[in-house]
Amino acid sequence: MNLHIVIRTHDGQNIHGNKPRYINVPKKDLIIGCLTSLIHSTNKVKDHIIRFTILDDHSTDEFLNSLHTIFSYSNHHWDIIHLKKKGFNHSGYMQFLTCKNSDADLVYSVEDDYLHQENAISEMLSSYQYLKSKYNIQKEICLFPFDNPEDYVPHQLYPGRVFRTPVRHWREGIWTTFTMMTTPTVFREFWSTFEKLALQYKPFALGEDPKNLVDEGNTIAEIWKNKVIRINPIPSLALHIQFEEQRDPFINHLEWWNKYSKIN
Repeated sequence: MNLHIVIRTHDGQNIHGNKPRYINVPKKDLIIGCLTSLIHSTNKVKDHIIRFTILDDHSTDEFLNSLHTIFSYSNHHWDIIHLKKKGFNHSGYMQFLTCKNSDADLVYSVEDDYLHQENAISEMLSSYQYLKSKYNIQKEICLFPFDNPEDYVPHQLYPGRVFRTPVRHWREGIWTTFTMMTTPTVFREFWSTFEKLALQYKPFALGEDPKNLVDEGNTIAEIWKNKVIRINPIPSLALHIQFEEQRDPFINHLEWWNKYSKIN
């Protein structure tokens, strides 16, 4: 298979504010560590064609130098595109647009704060192929690599099927962030929804009318609920290094960080 990985990077302020992440290191170091883990994971893939497109949103020269350094260790083709316009909404739009226009079999839209396990990419690819053939799934499939603890909060819990592959179970759900592996066809078919999420994304703020909220829950979640089978691995193949609410209690994130975030 041909996989196109589309990453957007920015070493400035988090759109969710200055709340500390559960791996509390400078943002530049966090991104470099997470992307290093992704490079390690893709370097383990031998029987698929992989290429990277990195969309950078006006990061510092120091960060960009580090980015070039770690990607020099990649076994796969990579390009860095320096975005002309600043901001989360534009970079998200360009990420989805790149996925939509890709000629690859699968696209992996991934944010820069996901820490990947060594076999994450190879297992996501093999699981996609296995599930499509074994279960004769006619719908499109979307893989979300993170078994998000927030999905198990009672009011968030979505009743879905559990699939088994030779390595682990995968659970059906309706939530992803901007990180997902699926086909370019999904982006093309539901482009108006992806475009709305990217250009109008507005995270929740205390005191604000929820009717003004535009996020994953009232946009692409409707796709995963009604049109495309969205599944995540149990346990996680990647960790979202955000806040305490997203920390997977069953995985030693510091062990992953020390093992996967550094160039050997």
